Amino acid sequence: MSSADIADFWFLIRKCASLMDRGGEAIFREGLGISLAQFMVLSVVDAHPGAFNQQSVADLLGLTKGTVSRQIESASAAGLLTTDVSAASRREKIVSLTAAGSELVRRGDKLLQASNPSIFPDIDSDDLAATLRTLVIFAQSLDSGPRLPSGHGVVQRNVR
Repeated sequence: MSSADIADFWFLIRKCASLMDRGGEAIFREGLGISLAQFMVLSVVDAHPGAFNQQSVADLLGLTKGTVSRQIESASAAGLLTTDVSAASRREKIVSLTAAGSELVRRGDKLLQASNPSIFPDIDSDDLAATLRTLVIFAQSLDSGPRLPSGHGVVQRNVR
């Protein structure tokens, strides 16, 4: 790969991430009254029920523990999730969604799905699959944290 290709890759990934962040922020602020970061935290907790702690949320999302902690405090105050002291360590908090938090994630998923036609171009399924494989490899090469699940999407949801 040439240095120009690498520079283009970094530039385009950063630009896409910024544009998606801006679009996601608008979708969730207008539709749910919460930030994109808050929705991401709630989505990850929803996808990993049980003993899931703040550090695991931060690692999976690539956010700082402080950012996740603020989002968890805000969501807890709004009645969207609960925190309990871990049986393994008194310093560790285990997070769980409330019924209201689960319902908000379902509504957010519907908002995101409804926005797809206007946000995502008509991409050939083979091109999308190749892009996803490339992004997983890239994310894993940059991240020393937990590996992204393969074949199930980054955020796995419970079927209810």
